[in-house]
Amino acid sequence: MIHTSSRPYQILSVLSIVMLSVAVAACAGGDFASKDTGEDSVAKQQLDAQTKGQQTQANEAEQSNLLNAKPLRGPQDPIYVNLASTVLDKKMQEAEKPKGAVAQHIRKELSSDPVIQLVPGNKKAASIIDVTVAPKVSLMEMKGVHRKTGKPGKMTAVVMEATITSQSPPAIYTVYESGHVLQNEEVSKRFAKQIRQVILEKVGPQIPAH
Repeated sequence: MIHTSSRPYQILSVLSIVMLSVAVAACAGGDFASKDTGEDSVAKQQLDAQTKGQQTQANEAEQSNLLNAKPLRGPQDPIYVNLASTVLDKKMQEAEKPKGAVAQHIRKELSSDPVIQLVPGNKKAASIIDVTVAPKVSLMEMKGVHRKTGKPGKMTAVVMEATITSQSPPAIYTVYESGHVLQNEEVSKRFAKQIRQVILEKVGPQIPAH
């Protein structure tokens, strides 16, 4: 009797456990869905905040650049150039006649331009210097072709090099020119023309207004 009467209770207990499990699973499922939605919402808010922060930084950087941008010099405004002393190698020092002729040719060509203003490289003029030009001149043997005979041979050539340094914005340019030593004056003119082109065409348009 005891065994028979206990069976319905066992069946009810099993059913109760099954129903309880279903209820727990349903509740757990509901909590899980709610948790996911909350995390997605927080992640979206963080992403929106990060995007807005990046946009704000970009706008601030753009405004800062506009405020810090300086007006550039006009096309006809002077460019203040410091022409350093021309450095001659030993062979050129011995061959140059009259002494100082190369430096004079270079200075003459640059000073003839109405925009280029040559200034000394002392402390007083340092604040207005836009460009510094440092020329070097060497004498060396080079292979070439004889103009009259058309035969190859060697010639004594004058080789000129100049380092052109812009102060603002910082930039360095180098130009070269060479030719027969007996055509020293013509070589100097071509050399100075290259320097002038760099100053006027490459450096000049980027120089801030004084």
